[in-house]
Amino acid sequence: MARNHQSRAWSPEELARFQTLRDGGATLRECAAQLGRTFDSIKNISQRCGLPTPTPRDVVELPPPAPPEPPRDPVEVEQERRERIKALREEREALTALAGEKSLRATLDYLFREIVPAFPPPPRYRAPRPNSKRVVETALLQWTDWHYGEVVKSERVRGLNAYDQEIATARVRSIVENSRSIVRRLRTGGHEFPRAVVAVNGDLVTGSIHELEKHSNGKTIVESVVECGNLLAESLRDLAADFEQVDAFGTVGNHGRLPDARRMEQKSPLRNWDALVYFFAQCALRDVPNVTFTIPDAYAVGYEVQGWRVLQQHGHEVKSWAGIPWYGIERYVSRITALEARRDAAPHVYLFGHFHTATSLPHSNGEMFVNGSLIGGTEYSVNALGKADQPTQWLLGVHEEHGVTHRWPVYPTLERLEAAA
Repeated sequence: MARNHQSRAWSPEELARFQTLRDGGATLRECAAQLGRTFDSIKNISQRCGLPTPTPRDVVELPPPAPPEPPRDPVEVEQERRERIKALREEREALTALAGEKSLRATLDYLFREIVPAFPPPPRYRAPRPNSKRVVETALLQWTDWHYGEVVKSERVRGLNAYDQEIATARVRSIVENSRSIVRRLRTGGHEFPRAVVAVNGDLVTGSIHELEKHSNGKTIVESVVECGNLLAESLRDLAADFEQVDAFGTVGNHGRLPDARRMEQKSPLRNWDALVYFFAQCALRDVPNVTFTIPDAYAVGYEVQGWRVLQQHGHEVKSWAGIPWYGIERYVSRITALEARRDAAPHVYLFGHFHTATSLPHSNGEMFVNGSLIGGTEYSVNALGKADQPTQWLLGVHEEHGVTHRWPVYPTLERLEAAA
């Protein structure tokens, strides 16, 4: 049966609408859809009416092809490739290090804020009345080598000392109270100390490298970290009651390194129990407005006190000669002073711990202070070295013009030492 190729006739209205669609740029298929006609019908009527083909709506003129570049030197191309790879590698290492540090600190801060109660702020500091004759200075305290968590039994050191967590706590509180008492007495003599700087300089816990907790009934290292962090926060909070501003700087010592680190790891100072003590104390002091606690990702930190440059580090980097550290300290300080002098930043005051003997020594640009310890004589120092220094922590006064003017070796109260022994 033959198909019927005839279609219905076009009305004037359809032709006018078709003309409008074509003028608007519609394609034949779009016109067919709009008018309900077949494509062939639309095509035939377009040819019979002689309608012009519309200009395409989106015509992009392509630019002429660029002339080919001359071939480059393959050595130059390879050099650029290596430089790009080196830059990308350095960027990746920097981002990895930054992400690791931030994630560690953020995690610790989150955990501590959830479990560590915040210390309430101390009574508001009341500055004395201004007096033109008063001398304004800054108190510089050094707290190092508490060795919290270590146990020293009196009979093992011939009665020269005894030490445990309770004795450590009593000595710390006594040191803090005696330091505050000295400052109060100096204020009555015309000195004023609106600011205190506390150099928390490592070995606050005895650590786990010697597995001492296996050989005593003392606390585990985790318990020691928590208790020592709480004690440090309490001490800074109490100190803040006597000063308008207290700025603490925490550097780690060698005893706090983790057991898998046979030597001090230069690349990761914060893998250290001391750092955890500092993070704990920093979090506990979050509600004390006049205390700041800086914890650098380094074994040393520099800062200014009354315009004088101070370099703080624990001191385990110093080499001893024949078991005597003083020549090694002098040699180390001379080298660092010369190195920093190249950029006009030579330190005036060096603060060390580590050697458990309170000492001050001059150097070419100022003075260096080696702090005493809180633990005093131990089985090793008494039996191997014949040495048991009295527990001591430095308190210094720093003047804007004269530098270090006060040098106070602060001892725990004598009665507490006698009771401890």
